[in-house]
Amino acid sequence: MMRPVFQKRMCLLGWLLMIVFLSGVSLVVAQSDSCPTFVEAALDAAAESCGALGRNQICYGNNAITAEFSETAGRFEVPGDRADVVDLMRLTTAPLAPDAQTWGVAMMALQADLPDVVVGQLVTFILFGDAAVEPDASAAGYDAPMQAFRLSTHFTGISCDDVPESGLLVQAPEATTVNFLINGVEVKVGSTAMLQMDGDDLTVNTIEGFVEITSAGATEVVGEGLSARVRRGQRPIRAAITHARQVERAPWRLLPRRLRAFPPPPQGQTVSLNDCFAPTARAAARSPVWVRAGESVVLRFAIPHDSLELARIIHQELTNTLRINGQAQRIYTRLGPWRGVRDEYGEGFGVEFYWLIEAPLAGDLRIDLSSRSNSGLPIETGVDGPDADRRPETLPAFRQINCLVRAR
Repeated sequence: MMRPVFQKRMCLLGWLLMIVFLSGVSLVVAQSDSCPTFVEAALDAAAESCGALGRNQICYGNNAITAEFSETAGRFEVPGDRADVVDLMRLTTAPLAPDAQTWGVAMMALQADLPDVVVGQLVTFILFGDAAVEPDASAAGYDAPMQAFRLSTHFTGISCDDVPESGLLVQAPEATTVNFLINGVEVKVGSTAMLQMDGDDLTVNTIEGFVEITSAGATEVVGEGLSARVRRGQRPIRAAITHARQVERAPWRLLPRRLRAFPPPPQGQTVSLNDCFAPTARAAARSPVWVRAGESVVLRFAIPHDSLELARIIHQELTNTLRINGQAQRIYTRLGPWRGVRDEYGEGFGVEFYWLIEAPLAGDLRIDLSSRSNSGLPIETGVDGPDADRRPETLPAFRQINCLVRAR
């Protein structure tokens, strides 16, 4: 039988543990509730502090940041301070800590290897969270400021409404490709992407366009909505669809060109538009595709190709619009170029488009997909496509194909 004093102490200990437990629960709930508000305020502060950056400038976006510069650098201590990237020796941003109201955010505007002929064309870097960058002066052939650098990011496990803890956002100007050497890995950015380091592994998540990563003599192309990993000195791992919600919640709105993250392909009955399209609506009606009414339908359209240059043209110079019974639909997600889930494109690549029809009622769904050149003129690509004619492809100024999906 317990002695009264010991029993009393055990009872008191139990209450203390309960109080600690409940305090911890309260802290987590409060942090979860306040975190989105804090993040939005931090991004607003960074956007206000770092507008209109000049070439090869770095800006203190949000607290807290530690920067090491050469002796010629000026003051860099509070949000809004700016300095020349050429003077930077090391930059470290603070971890996400909503309870302490800190989240380090820094912005850079770089020329990299872009030509001088177009004024205002700059690469934008957003470094955030528990991250650090430092120039790699030993890299030959990467001579522009911060064109070669070492990146580190860390993850502490804090939960903040799926906001990524740390990373580096990179956005190149439209219709350009910019070359970097990151932790010894060659990275060509023709898009917008988030880069993170997990130990010795560099992870590339592409949001817009595509990124090429080269290591150990092998190149992997990472298209929209895809992710790939590479360890220095090793071959890149094949690109795969990323399902990380944190990629969607990264601070993309700080970038000069607004965009939205493409989610992974939706789930449901899949209809391959490549297999059912016809040149006219009348021809499509002769071979309808049947689906189950009341269940989600995923429309998928793929454009196979052998050339990255052709992929760039498809991404940059063509606008594809899908209509269902005359109503335009938003693209749910777009991938590519990539080799497919089961390498269905072999050594070539494919650009894939997806649309979602949620629980259609019984009846006909008249689908037309139009492709229009942004210039309104045919596009002479100068690139031989995947067909067998061995001649450069000419993309028409406008093309429309049709499909009839019948739900019952």
